[in-house]
Amino acid sequence: MLHVRSFADGPLIPLLSYVASFVGVFLGLRCATRARACHGASRGRWLLLAAVAIGSTGIWAMDFLALLGFSVVGETTRYNVVIAFASLLVAMVAAGAGLLIISVDRGDDSALAVGGLIVFGLLLGAGLTVAHYLAMAAMRMPVRLSYDPVLVVLSFVIAVAAATGILLGATRLRGAWPTLGASLGLGALLCGMHYTAMAAVHVSPASRPAGLVVGGAGGTAASSFLLPVILSVSIVAFLVCASIALSPTEDAIRYDAALLDRIRRHTETPFDARTAVLRPSRNTGGVPLRNGVPVWNGAAPGRDTPFGNDTPFSNGTRPGGYWCRTGCRCPVACRCPGGCRC
Repeated sequence: MLHVRSFADGPLIPLLSYVASFVGVFLGLRCATRARACHGASRGRWLLLAAVAIGSTGIWAMDFLALLGFSVVGETTRYNVVIAFASLLVAMVAAGAGLLIISVDRGDDSALAVGGLIVFGLLLGAGLTVAHYLAMAAMRMPVRLSYDPVLVVLSFVIAVAAATGILLGATRLRGAWPTLGASLGLGALLCGMHYTAMAAVHVSPASRPAGLVVGGAGGTAASSFLLPVILSVSIVAFLVCASIALSPTEDAIRYDAALLDRIRRHTETPFDARTAVLRPSRNTGGVPLRNGVPVWNGAAPGRDTPFGNDTPFSNGTRPGGYWCRTGCRCPVACRCPGGCRC
């Protein structure tokens, strides 16, 4: 049995892996809160950002950075780039699938059933486990690997717990401070999953018949991965953080949506002039109103147009070109009963 070191470079690598896990989960959960308030393509974009943040930074970068601290005494560890990036793809697809499934056709206040949460947690936990062991399979050194089944199962249980916490946080957490606290705990769970799985590894010489041979020519040295991984994590974190900072909050998105919906409902309602403005029962000129609208017998009032209750002069003339109305006074002499005003 060969001697294995999981902390070959001291506490720096575990610290970097925890920071990557915490940042990725935090940014992913903040994207998920905005996805809950959106619909259609906007929700899809936010879920994609959440999957990228959680899958690439919170899961894969954490796992791979921690894996760079793994070494076997007397052996040089190299990594197959294709398999390493395959594990990245698995992590992002697993995170995206879990977030998408729990977000489809759910109302703003609807609760996720416990059974559904457990099923989705199992699926995402399986995806995390597969991503980890794919990254392990990317190692290239002349040794055989075997695993303690008890610790493997325990690492899977921890992965399911972390996945369930991520999905629950994506459906329930709202404010930045609760999300920050949850991300600290979830980052510790993800790192615990990795180091539990690494504790299950037993390394023996390649000549031994039992175990998985991870030898083979080629591959890239572990130290060559460190800077690209850190730069990639920084770029992804910066882009996702900028998207969050430049976008409205979940409450603002909900408020804008409610306001637009209210405006849409009002604009789609036909305008009714009879009920749009409150009117007195009679106008100032004594003309009766019917349902708030003056009654002119179908004719609009105006010069040379008779009112509905007007009485013309007895001689049929119109002084000054006006018709007269009972109870009014005209500026010129007329014979209307009781005087007139035109």
